Amino acid sequence: MAHAADIRTQAMAAAMAIIADHGVAALSIRDLAQAIGKSTTVIVNLFQTKAGLLAATAEAAMEMDAAFHARFLAQTDGAPLNRQTLRVLAMGYIIGRAAPEAHFVRVWEEFLTDREAVMAAGPQLRAWAQLRQRAWAELLARAPTFSRLAPVLEPYLTMEALYASALAGRADYQLLLGEALDGLMARGLDAPPPTTPVIEWIEAGLVPPQPPGLEAGSMKLRLLDIAANLIMEGGVGAVTNRSVTQLAKASTSTILYHFGDMRGFVAEAIWHSVFREIPPYLDWRRPLDLQRPADLDDWARLMATTLQPASPGGQAGFYVKYARLIAQICLLARRDPAFQDLAALLRGPEGGGTYARREAIWPPQFVLTRMSAAHFAIWIKGRALLDAAIAPTEETTPEDRLRVAALAFASHA
Repeated sequence: MAHAADIRTQAMAAAMAIIADHGVAALSIRDLAQAIGKSTTVIVNLFQTKAGLLAATAEAAMEMDAAFHARFLAQTDGAPLNRQTLRVLAMGYIIGRAAPEAHFVRVWEEFLTDREAVMAAGPQLRAWAQLRQRAWAELLARAPTFSRLAPVLEPYLTMEALYASALAGRADYQLLLGEALDGLMARGLDAPPPTTPVIEWIEAGLVPPQPPGLEAGSMKLRLLDIAANLIMEGGVGAVTNRSVTQLAKASTSTILYHFGDMRGFVAEAIWHSVFREIPPYLDWRRPLDLQRPADLDDWARLMATTLQPASPGGQAGFYVKYARLIAQICLLARRDPAFQDLAALLRGPEGGGTYARREAIWPPQFVLTRMSAAHFAIWIKGRALLDAAIAPTEETTPEDRLRVAALAFASHA
């Protein structure tokens, strides 16, 4: 019995390492057996199926994450909690969980974007979200003046942690993270919003991506459309030279001829996906084609469609697709530094579109600053990821969650 337990422990450590280094799609019973020098029969006897292996890996990750949060709470017990100390704690939490050795954190990040993993480990994913929610609620309960952050912090940290997973080693990201967390704590205190010199510095140096502007029917646009379809259906990893050119009925040299290399093509396809999917009322480049919401309820009804999970025969909402895409890019950038600049380009201007559209989409009772727009934009992507992977309870609706977030992040009359 002890021998089987030792093998299981060894298998779990190896499974997490495979996921951290290569992604959840790389985890198979055969590869795991090779990684620990055992036969596939041994792995099958332990976990029965791939789904069983995924669920067991999530259970092991849950044990490690529970210990992480217990240490985090114990180390902060009795600490003076104010704007400065909470900012430092939140930053340490995010950066610490992005550490290379935190394989158990990578399990959750990868599982959030993988349909097979969501099906196999749904209960564990829900327990993980509840664990983090309870931990931060306990911490904030020690400083009641920050209570408005408790309902929105878990989704916010979910998305920010994915960016950190890709960008934690970059100085520009750490500056941006520090500024964002300072603004978040100021909002928690209902203090005046701080200035945003880091956001302004980053945005001043950005060259915003543009839609391809290609002629209808051209091969370049056809290739981008096919790649965008593959990205939205199966993720960034579904785009390969073969998968695209086969669907285009073209030679395998076609992509290289039109785009130079696969990385450049994938980057253009990602942006094409975003521009193609964004609802007109959220697209800051287009004239507004509807009346501004009159109040919070009207706004929540409008925005709720963006959080709609995919249904049989139906399309997922924009933020569900967009957040999943960004998460996959962050995970890809963690494994391939060539994609770090793309992840940074996504994080740097977070909330820029929300801010540009604020007077057209947000109710007139709300004052959305550049900082609060960034906070909301990060929150809604985290919320979309969690809602898609973990079916929310029927006690709240997307409209309920949106109203809570609007009141938490934006000043209002």
